[in-house]
Amino acid sequence: MSAQDLPINSAAAALIGDPAKYGRVDDAGMVYVQTPDGERVVGSYPGKTPEEALAYFVRKFEVVAAEVALLAARIVSGAMVPDNALQAVNKLRNQVEHLNGVGNIAALKSSLEQIPSLIDEHRSAYEAKRQAEMEAKAAKRAAALEGKEKIVIEAESLKDSEQWKATGDRLKDLLEEWKKAPRLDKKSDTELWKRFSAARNHFDKKRRTHFASLSKKQSEVKSAKEKIVQEAEALANSTDWVATARRYKALMDQWKASGRGKKNEDAKLWERFKAAQDTFFAAKNSDLEKRSESFAENLVKKEALVSEIEALLPIANLDDAKRKFRDLKSKYAKAGMGFG
Repeated sequence: MSAQDLPINSAAAALIGDPAKYGRVDDAGMVYVQTPDGERVVGSYPGKTPEEALAYFVRKFEVVAAEVALLAARIVSGAMVPDNALQAVNKLRNQVEHLNGVGNIAALKSSLEQIPSLIDEHRSAYEAKRQAEMEAKAAKRAAALEGKEKIVIEAESLKDSEQWKATGDRLKDLLEEWKKAPRLDKKSDTELWKRFSAARNHFDKKRRTHFASLSKKQSEVKSAKEKIVQEAEALANSTDWVATARRYKALMDQWKASGRGKKNEDAKLWERFKAAQDTFFAAKNSDLEKRSESFAENLVKKEALVSEIEALLPIANLDDAKRKFRDLKSKYAKAGMGFG
């Protein structure tokens, strides 16, 4: 079969010209490739037609030609490290030199030998791209570092806060921000995390200590107020108005001095204290009203007696005046207490 009988729409044809011009198959099934130094045997494909045998060795050429084209494209795009590209060129040189494929071997070698100069052309572009990537990476790291440092600095500024609820919530938010933040190098991340964790632990310990102390204080306040309430309730039915009123005032002073307890407990104890106090003062006021009415009646009686005493003047009969005065004086004393 002549090489001209092979279709020319292969990948190799697109890359480096029609490979069919550079190969043939003899009557014995041997496949040849044409080179500037003459023909050479590249192999055979037993059991296949001449077309299939030639196509097989064309594909082997295409594979290497595609690698050469891909290497050039990667160099131009800046995706290939120049030194690595040179190593790839040397590897491909060896492959092309010993290639058992059908195609324009000379053109393929020529294309490959143009790549070193292509590497030099794009070395500066690669270095610029690499530098830009390094700068972008450094900027990204700097931004991440600044973000985490900001979190840590705020946490450290809050560690001695006594705004327990607000600060606790803020530290939780900062922890979520930390989790979402980009990772740094292990050393930087570890150092910043230690500072952040130390600030959070300091606040948590201080908060626990505060509430433990507060709980103890509230328990003491509750105990003190319960005693006050118990005494107030015991005095609720007392009729020793003056002494008990003074005692209630003293109990009120004790209540104020005992401090604040838990809101709900304080409210319940205060209701009991106030109920006892109200009971006492209601009874006291009721008694005072009754006594006021009695005093008013007594006052009328005493005023009448005083008028009678004044009527003894001027004295006409001393003995008779003395007798009447003693009688009126006795009535005055028996009239009871009155205003004035």
